Amino acid sequence: MHSQLKLLAIFILVVLVMYSFFTSMNLESTFVHHIANSSSVGPEGFEDRGGKVVGVNENLETLVNQMDDSLNIKKYRKEYETAVSHSNDLFELLKINTLTNLGEIKNDESDKLVTVAQDLNTFHSTKEALEGCLNYLDGK
Repeated sequence: MHSQLKLLAIFILVVLVMYSFFTSMNLESTFVHHIANSSSVGPEGFEDRGGKVVGVNENLETLVNQMDDSLNIKKYRKEYETAVSHSNDLFELLKINTLTNLGEIKNDESDKLVTVAQDLNTFHSTKEALEGCLNYLDGK
């Protein structure tokens, strides 16, 4: 009976030492996370995420096909080009409209100047995005 109690005491001591070690090294969160997510820890503790790329690619391909089917670009290509052209005109007019706000700004209102500059930059970035849309349509 005493030998069984000694073995139980040694087992509890080993568990407590392991628990203390894992807690002090903050390892429990890493291993519990990986066990709970059925992932593996690779060399030097880095998670091997490369194996998930195949699933990501398949998911992206599915999303692209669904979007392409819903937009029906081959059928409505001219309409999309017209929409991009009109959007480009709209953002050019918005740039000009933003510049007209400069007349209302006083010398001590530098924050309003920054807002105008940010708006112009946003509209310029939008123009680049619209050019990207046209390039994509040209490739179809």
